[in-house]
Amino acid sequence: MHQTSKQTIQWIEASIDGDVLERETLKGGMSSDLTLLTVKLSDGVVKEMVLREYTDREWLKMEPDIAYKEAENLTLAEKLSVSTPSLIASDSTARQTTWPSLLMSKVEGEVILNRSYTEDWIDELAEALFLIHQATDITCLSSYFRYFDPIIPVQATWSAVPKNWQKMMNYLAHTPVPETTPAFIHRDFHPTNVLFINSKVSAVVDWPNACMGPKQVDIGHCRWNLAMLYGQDAADDFLKAYRKKDPDLAYPPYWDFEMLGNVFTEDKPEVYGGWLAYERTDLTEALLIKRMDSFLHNALDRLNGE
Repeated sequence: MHQTSKQTIQWIEASIDGDVLERETLKGGMSSDLTLLTVKLSDGVVKEMVLREYTDREWLKMEPDIAYKEAENLTLAEKLSVSTPSLIASDSTARQTTWPSLLMSKVEGEVILNRSYTEDWIDELAEALFLIHQATDITCLSSYFRYFDPIIPVQATWSAVPKNWQKMMNYLAHTPVPETTPAFIHRDFHPTNVLFINSKVSAVVDWPNACMGPKQVDIGHCRWNLAMLYGQDAADDFLKAYRKKDPDLAYPPYWDFEMLGNVFTEDKPEVYGGWLAYERTDLTEALLIKRMDSFLHNALDRLNGE
């Protein structure tokens, strides 16, 4: 289990002019370590804060400025009508800390990740994402980019229908990106990054990947997560719920292909550790493979029906 270093604790205490009293590792952090801190400020006030340390060397190699990006995004996200953590301090280059680090406010709520979903829960997710996309006065320097290159041939040997994955990549390689209006997007919007209180969304967390890009990227990413967690119906219900807020939304199959490209790997799909952290032990490798193939098949059917 990760232990925050003495060096980092000293940086925290200097940043807040106070003392760290208690530390508790938070579940759900996959590419970084999250720690809940109980601190006592110089005026005697005791409160809780959250420390994120970027400890994934591979991620830091690909995006060495990721902590800086999240610090900027947290500042921008304060303009949103949904609650988000507030930035307290950052050391994005680890000059005074062991790892690139951010200190932020604790937001209230808990992740809801039951083994079945409700319409109200889906509606709350869609409402929160819609509100993020309404922030027309936010502009950040980062822009959406793919995590994949559709030109590179794929094998997809784990799939029951590898040819479908090859067909998808070929389509993306030769199809122009649909025209969209750039929006401020979360880029990693899914159920374990949304907190609830009394069945209502209380906050959206985890902002390092936020950027300017098509809102369909956020919608597609959440659709894929829901399809893996619950099946195709959940993904479709989410799109319907979002369209109730935005009836003019254009969402061709292209965006499901795009999101599948972003998560595709030649290795067998694995159960995301964040899902297991919330006791979704019903999810298996075999089930994810079946749902991955099904999600792609559904998108191809819609494409053929256009």
